[in-house]
Amino acid sequence: MQRLGKHKILSWLLLTVFIASTFMLGGCGTKAEKASTWTLVNPEGVVQPTVVKLNPHPSTLEGKTVALRWNGKENGNNLLDGVAEMLQKNVKNIKIIKLYETMPETVGYGPSKMGPDVINKVAALKPDLIISGQAD
Repeated sequence: MQRLGKHKILSWLLLTVFIASTFMLGGCGTKAEKASTWTLVNPEGVVQPTVVKLNPHPSTLEGKTVALRWNGKENGNNLLDGVAEMLQKNVKNIKIIKLYETMPETVGYGPSKMGPDVINKVAALKPDLIISGQAD
């Protein structure tokens, strides 16, 4: 009989704790149940593309001067060395200027490297075409 009494007391105690916790926690989470309003924002922003007129390209590279420019990133010079080799092998009477060897001030990127002074020095060479290796 004593065992039955302990079970009844334990049952009543658990029931009391359950009921009390239900009443005490009943108000919790009411804000979470309300609908949320979200505003979706595109992080890219608005881009207005501008049309750029391309300069005319020569129909052939025979007899032309081609300047090769490297921005200083790893292996870009190796790419341009390969381009120079292929052009000299396949195009008659072509003149190649490796700017990264003859004008080290052109190596790099950004306005600090290719400012008006450097651009004017390159333009003074009168290249018909400039090929730039980015190595990105």
